[in-house]
Amino acid sequence: MKYILYVTMVFTLFSCKKEAVETYQGKDGVSFFAYTYQQLHTTATRSYSFAFQSTVKTRDTMYIPLRLTGKLSDQPRTVLLKTAEGTTATAGVDFELKEVTIPPGVYIFNYPLVLINSVGMASHVYRIVLEPAETKDFTLGTLGQTPATNTVQTEENFRYLKIDVSGMYIRPAYWDLLDADFGEFSAEKYKFMVKILGITDFSYENIGSDGLLNYPVTLRNALAAYEAANGPLLDENGQEISFP
Repeated sequence: MKYILYVTMVFTLFSCKKEAVETYQGKDGVSFFAYTYQQLHTTATRSYSFAFQSTVKTRDTMYIPLRLTGKLSDQPRTVLLKTAEGTTATAGVDFELKEVTIPPGVYIFNYPLVLINSVGMASHVYRIVLEPAETKDFTLGTLGQTPATNTVQTEENFRYLKIDVSGMYIRPAYWDLLDADFGEFSAEKYKFMVKILGITDFSYENIGSDGLLNYPVTLRNALAAYEAANGPLLDENGQEISFP
């Protein structure tokens, strides 16, 4: 009886061990990736304007965070994005999508979306809706949120990313997070901010908590100096510019 019990226990342990070492067998996937505080999930839109750049550009690159799901590889692999329904921009005219190679062992990386300052950018806002395209290496990855832990923010993988691109002074999609610190958006206010601070991207990912805390103080002081010398600074609608 003891012998039978011993054999049963060994068989059970062996079965558990065998199940534990089984590996993922499906095709590896790729999806858009963001921490939820970045608000880059499916209900949000990123934006880019050539008008906000410190120098005149004929083209620029926007880097799109992507995450791989499945097995890591010791070989380079290729990733490609494609347009989805809702796209109003024209491939090859307003933007370019290229197959890119990612190095071995990488599971989070930035895809380079090339934006082109086409003639239509001066008077239009074009939308690009992107989704991962299937390649020889990847299919669509897993989607959804991963809850926060003590060391990691809440994360989200998603299928579609919307990007508005223009050559006009359009309100950046991320400005919703800046209203309390920088006040209502206007093109002239944005130009003033760029002139004083020397940067063109005021998203939280770029300026961080230090920027949110310190930049409004710098701008208020600079605006006070301007007003002392020139009077009120007005925006494109004739409204006086101010910072909270």
